[in-house]
Amino acid sequence: QNNPRGGAGGGEEEVQCTNKRRTMATIDTSTEREEVKEGKEEKAAYYVLVGGEAHETQGVIPEKRELMHTSLTYVAAAYAQLRGAGVPRSRIITIVQVRDYLEGLKDGQYPKVMYEKECALLLKEGGSDYDFDAVCPSTVWRVVLGLKNENYPKVVPKGKDKVKSLTLAIYSHGDSHPAVKIIKHQHQHQHQEKKEADNAAAAAATENGSSNLMGPPDLKPHLDPLKHEWFVHMPYPNKDRRINNEILSFVATEGSKDAGRCRNKPEYYLYATQLRSIFCSLFQENPKRPVIALLNYCRSGGGIEFLRRSYTRKALGAEKWPLYLMSSCQASHDALVGGLWETWFQHLSKRIPKLMSSDAKDTVNNTNITLGKLFFESKKEYHIKNKYELKDLVKTFAFPSIFGETNNQNAVAVRYDADLAKVICSSSDGTPDFDLIKKMQQEYREGKRWKGKKVKLWHPQDWRGKEVNLIEAVKNAQKRSAIPESIMGSKDMEQATLKDLYSEK
Repeated sequence: QNNPRGGAGGGEEEVQCTNKRRTMATIDTSTEREEVKEGKEEKAAYYVLVGGEAHETQGVIPEKRELMHTSLTYVAAAYAQLRGAGVPRSRIITIVQVRDYLEGLKDGQYPKVMYEKECALLLKEGGSDYDFDAVCPSTVWRVVLGLKNENYPKVVPKGKDKVKSLTLAIYSHGDSHPAVKIIKHQHQHQHQEKKEADNAAAAAATENGSSNLMGPPDLKPHLDPLKHEWFVHMPYPNKDRRINNEILSFVATEGSKDAGRCRNKPEYYLYATQLRSIFCSLFQENPKRPVIALLNYCRSGGGIEFLRRSYTRKALGAEKWPLYLMSSCQASHDALVGGLWETWFQHLSKRIPKLMSSDAKDTVNNTNITLGKLFFESKKEYHIKNKYELKDLVKTFAFPSIFGETNNQNAVAVRYDADLAKVICSSSDGTPDFDLIKKMQQEYREGKRWKGKKVKLWHPQDWRGKEVNLIEAVKNAQKRSAIPESIMGSKDMEQATLKDLYSEK
């Protein structure tokens, strides 16, 4: 749909568009200079909000872009939530296409009206700090490391006495590619095998009368962290060739050459390996300054994978790092829209004002809230808000036998969905309650749920075959669902209090 070769350098039209982007980026960031100069806060929390998108969808000329810009919605929401919690604009650094995206839409029409409303506060207060072609990997690199110059006036201060904590949050699309070149004939053979298996399953479903029910999606294979590179998409490439070569010099990009569309443009990607290098540099300069990072994109679990390897932790000295990493999904999974970002910023922004409250009840209830507790609360709500995904996956493994025995199949599907909703996130942490799940299946068997009708659960692709154990079906569904993860450098980070990290006093 979009021209994968579009973007900077894609013709005279693109060159003119790029020149405009550079001008606008300078105008947008200049509004911050006085604010940064006047800001005299000491030991304060800083926030870097990054909204990326794939170059193929949002980095090309406006006429070829996708209609919606998902990351902009969530970055603007987080910005508004932090400002509402009392965090000054001078300590929130935004890297996202605001004017770049809005100027490509028609005035007064959808979706421009919707996005102008969603971004109202951000636009009112000057827009994004880095916009247009400044939304690229090297900008994140410079901003987080505090590499300030005339083109990057607003960065995280480097002084040890200026920053209490740093929160880096990235919302985008993500992926991975092999570290070395892939062998094409192996992938062709695997693709043919999968096609044949899918055809066989479809034929069986038609024969047994359950062809309108879907079978489960393939279980994503584990990716060897030593043989793959994970990355987050950015709409524009690194502009400075020297910086581009520097930050890609230690990334294994050879495998990207044959990885296919949206996986073969290393200069547009912010790699997990680069983030790891950023963390190393931060803790070399400020070994005691806490860093909290939220990676919210597909396969974002690959960005925290290095902390799972004991030899890597030892080599980096990460056991002492005050680092807390969160991902919206596992290393091989696709993330859900909103992901952990939505619930985490909601909970954080609600807590920050109460850390400064004069109300004794607020002080008692919030002063000792830990980072681990905040993640627990956010993840629990994530499970509840997104239970539709797990429910739908369970249905691909187990469906009521009565579905094939009635003319009102829709009523059966609705009833089954409602029953699953009551048990699928009923545990104290928002995960499935397996005792209730076992009870639900027993009541199906005994005719207590379907007006005396005894109902079994069958696999949609093995109708009237072996009865499915609902507990096992739920566990299989969990393996295929996007589940947020967290991991830390120093174990003390889980017990770090929000007051120490985020209080505005």
